[in-house]
Amino acid sequence: MATLNTGTANFCGANGASYQFTRMGAEQDWAKVPGVVLFAAPEGKGWRVIRVADQGGTEGDVSTFWRWREARRYGATAIFIRRNMDITARRREAADLANGLDPVFASGSELELETMAIAA
Repeated sequence: MATLNTGTANFCGANGASYQFTRMGAEQDWAKVPGVVLFAAPEGKGWRVIRVADQGGTEGDVSTFWRWREARRYGATAIFIRRNMDITARRREAADLANGLDPVFASGSELELETMAIAA
């Protein structure tokens, strides 16, 4: 679990791996960064993960903003990014983190479908 007052935070996946993320402001160009994105809400001295996703960092990808909007509806106030250009690796990391962190929003999301596609 990450602490609230740092620019970086580590989150652990289901396999026990620790992944380092950088916290970014909503006004920053976080959507243009290819990698794994976590939307989180403060909980105690750490974070409650609302949503885990991977993003390609492509200009004009509106699905990224819809994910952020949806996560805010569930209480997310923070955006964490783990840079990763490799689509296969970042999808694997996102699936591991989603399984380990038990995000609030997972059921019925495209993350669930992506996880099933990776497992196939």
